[in-house]
Amino acid sequence: MNITDNGIALYYDFHIHTCLSPCGSDEMTPQMIVDCAIAKELDCIAITDHNICGNCLAAMKYAEDKDLIVLPGMELQTSEEIHVICLFPTIDNALKFESFVKSELPPIKNNIRYFGNQTCIRPDGTTYEEEQMLAISSGIPLYGLYPLVCSYGGIAIPAHIDRTSFSIGSVLGVLDKDMGFPLVEVWKDPSLAVSAGIPYIQSSDAHNIDAFFDREYHSFTAQDKSVNGIFTALKNMHA
Repeated sequence: MNITDNGIALYYDFHIHTCLSPCGSDEMTPQMIVDCAIAKELDCIAITDHNICGNCLAAMKYAEDKDLIVLPGMELQTSEEIHVICLFPTIDNALKFESFVKSELPPIKNNIRYFGNQTCIRPDGTTYEEEQMLAISSGIPLYGLYPLVCSYGGIAIPAHIDRTSFSIGSVLGVLDKDMGFPLVEVWKDPSLAVSAGIPYIQSSDAHNIDAFFDREYHSFTAQDKSVNGIFTALKNMHA
């Protein structure tokens, strides 16, 4: 954390998958992620598994006595097969949104053989396998998503818009302000965001520890290192 003339520079990673995501490696436990974030000297992170918030609380509880803010979140897959990062200020907000998302998912059970484990870890360390298939599109459309997430107290950020799959760029080919998102996430190439005049963040989208550590991390400026400070800064970023 560095103090600047405009506030505090916070280093972040707001796109991290745990072992609850079927594509996440088993080593990506909430405790391991928090320990790695501290080792990387990050100020704030978010847990963003596919269509679920189940491992957020364990990470938040483990980080309670540490100098790291953990935001609860998820990577929602819209009806158009576009990934959107949804971040929330509290676990209650996140779980209420998760309940709505689950009602919009096809009732299909996960096939571990083909898609991988979906291991949920409780704060006490006990585990269970999430049966609902998570690697699937919800019935929630992209247009209208931002105000929907805001109604749950959160913020929605289209994910890795420069990627060749599951992105606004790959599915729609265009990005415009009429979509209603004041902020987007890029993987490496910010040109689509820059041309649309929309501010952007960059996160790891880590599914394993190597990807988490190999990534160069970025910062944004907030008035203070707090959940409110983070959300205020994200909502007021300028291109």
